[in-house]
Amino acid sequence: MMPKPLILLVDTDAIQRETIADILKSEGFDVNAALSGDEATNTLRQKKPPFDLVITNLVMPKKDGLDVIRAALKYNPDCSVMVLSTFANASEAAEALVLGAYMVVTKPIRLDHFKNAIKRLVEHAVLLSERNYLKNRVAELESKVELLEATKGRMEMLAQQISPANGDERTRSLEELEQLANLRSKGALTEGQFQSARQQLLSRWLS
Repeated sequence: MMPKPLILLVDTDAIQRETIADILKSEGFDVNAALSGDEATNTLRQKKPPFDLVITNLVMPKKDGLDVIRAALKYNPDCSVMVLSTFANASEAAEALVLGAYMVVTKPIRLDHFKNAIKRLVEHAVLLSERNYLKNRVAELESKVELLEATKGRMEMLAQQISPANGDERTRSLEELEQLANLRSKGALTEGQFQSARQQLLSRWLS
């Protein structure tokens, strides 16, 4: 379970910005406030790790909410963005959704409606976080499976090389090895001769 995410709040209206920030803080969130679209895009570029949630006003001078959405998703494709808009800006609000905003909340803001919207926004962020964790976990497991299969293949090849072709050959090789050991124990073979002959037998097994 991810901790409550850090929120970037973007609004040029000081009263509205402070009111929303107070609501969010009362719900236990850490809030970074940007006073303009320009400040927001700069903050998004510099923030490491990136913001998980962004709440931005739509209509602002110079860089507007659409610019903020582009920047938020550029630096974190999984960022969940809430856009604050009036009914008069319906076409821009629709464009915000096309760009990748998760939801649009209309102004004036109703407290109960806004809190519910924040809850859905956080749930969306949590789902994205869990999805990414599972994707990374699956990739790790697939990598381990590939490694195990490769290791198994090498071990099977080695076993085939070490194992004699049939039981009769195995028996003959063991008998020859015993004979060599007897000859060494009787002094008929030196240790060096024994090791050389033994190595020749093993080489024949591996061929």
